[in-house]
Amino acid sequence: MKALSLIKEAIGKLLYPEGLTCAVCECELDESSRNGLCPDCSVPFISKFCKICGTALIGSKREYCDRCVGGHNKFYFDIARAPFPYERECVHKLIWNLKYGMQPYYAKVMAPPMAELLSKMNIQPTAITYVPLHPKKEKLRTYNQSELLAKQISKITGIPCIKTLNKTVYNKISATALGKDDREKLLKNSFEIAGDVKGKSLVLIDDVFTTGATSNECAKVLKEAKAKAVYVLTYATSRGDKPATYEPDADYIKKLKNIRSQ
Repeated sequence: MKALSLIKEAIGKLLYPEGLTCAVCECELDESSRNGLCPDCSVPFISKFCKICGTALIGSKREYCDRCVGGHNKFYFDIARAPFPYERECVHKLIWNLKYGMQPYYAKVMAPPMAELLSKMNIQPTAITYVPLHPKKEKLRTYNQSELLAKQISKITGIPCIKTLNKTVYNKISATALGKDDREKLLKNSFEIAGDVKGKSLVLIDDVFTTGATSNECAKVLKEAKAKAVYVLTYATSRGDKPATYEPDADYIKKLKNIRSQ
């Protein structure tokens, strides 16, 4: 009996080692934890979403968001999906940590729920690809967060990850704080094809879907290069009736700057 208890304890330590903490609140994880988050920080998958752009919907009887049902969106991708709503604090903190906090290991936390959602999308993709960064920006950031997510999802699903696009225009202005029209103007003609995509069904990976301008411009280039289909998959999406706009407070920005300087 004592030996059995020791075996169970050893397995428990292997699966849930001491000192492993939640990626958001940094409390110690236990057996109830999933995907690197504690129960308090875990967020359920979006249950109701726009059939076109995948943004989270509030009304249970709605099938499309205000932007899609009103004909305001002209998308080149086939569908877009995300497991989580961007408005939840733990969700946007993970994204900011990965994207701006020089913490690439968060890709391993964020990829599993994306892979799980991909398995439920009822599609048969040829390959996984990702939104590229301009070389200058990638050098400053030291990695492309979308590429890290794509490669992790590829490992989980077995679907090959390929480079299909280059970012050719360096934008000093960040698209984060811009509206849909300004984003589209900023991103127009800023991507070029970087591989053979003819006849391929591609899953395009990015971190967050806000207005859809980035994913749409990438999909446009891929479709013009004769890609058969482009499915967008992100970690988070905005609400369909309220585009996501999140700006962390001054203390959080200071924390990120301290991480970058280390």
